[in-house]
Amino acid sequence: MKILCIGMMVCDTLLSPVPSNILALDSVKIGKPSVCCGGDALNAAIGLAKLGNPVSIVGRIARDANGKFILDECGKYGIDTSGVVYEEECATAASYVLIDEKGERHFLSEKSIFAKLSGSDVGDQVIKEADIVYVGSAMAMRKMDEGGIKEIFHKAHSYGKMTVMDAAANLEDPERDWLSYLAPAFMETDVFFPSMDEAIKITGERDPELIAGCFKKFPMKIFGIKMGARGCFVTDFKEKKFIPCPEGLPVVDTTGAGDSFMAGLISGLAKGMGMFSGAEFASCVAAKNVGSIGGTAGIPNYEEAFDLYQSFYK
Repeated sequence: MKILCIGMMVCDTLLSPVPSNILALDSVKIGKPSVCCGGDALNAAIGLAKLGNPVSIVGRIARDANGKFILDECGKYGIDTSGVVYEEECATAASYVLIDEKGERHFLSEKSIFAKLSGSDVGDQVIKEADIVYVGSAMAMRKMDEGGIKEIFHKAHSYGKMTVMDAAANLEDPERDWLSYLAPAFMETDVFFPSMDEAIKITGERDPELIAGCFKKFPMKIFGIKMGARGCFVTDFKEKKFIPCPEGLPVVDTTGAGDSFMAGLISGLAKGMGMFSGAEFASCVAAKNVGSIGGTAGIPNYEEAFDLYQSFYK
């Protein structure tokens, strides 16, 4: 099954070690900068490709060095970029990640391009060619929140496709009623799996079951919450389950943990897994990913992830 990923495409530059008093210093010697891909749609697309799925991606980039890097990386993984839109006014989204002596990360980001992505950027053909349509950036792209996601998902449903959505942190609209604001998109969403922080922001509730209750009025088939080291919560509003993380694996870098989870979940669903087994498989993919530095560096191939899933959950 082919998966279409829609949303953020970012070029990340990691700098370390950066002293905490950097602004008081004239010059500091650091290690070799590391350039890698970031952004939910791009991370998920790479994860899905590494898990053996055919993938396409739609997002906005500019014709600059960072945009070229992203396209080259997609090419390495065989990701179809024919639907990518070139932006003429903004630069490709970029983050400069300052990693201090304790390993803590501090981000300098330029992401004005996110405001430009809209539903009309996603053509009919790229939706028709996919079996699953994934949007990873609810709450973070204004045009998408204000009708773009609904438009894309409605079109996907008209072609018989599955729709999957994740959310992203939003620090600009703290008072917004996100549950009402995103209701049109939720009405067209088959699977929604935000993080706990995002779920709290949307609903105002803090208990997973109470959070799930807020989404029962929408025609979703699967709702879940990513809960970090605590695992995840999954329900179809009939059955429910708390799923723990695999134990005994090293945690080196949690960057991209949520995106790798979504890649694992979508991959599992594409291969016919149910909601609980799909979430268990996704937990294994994320658990492997956080064992390496970078948003997608630790994502295993399908066989390795499936072996871990079998050994831990079966």
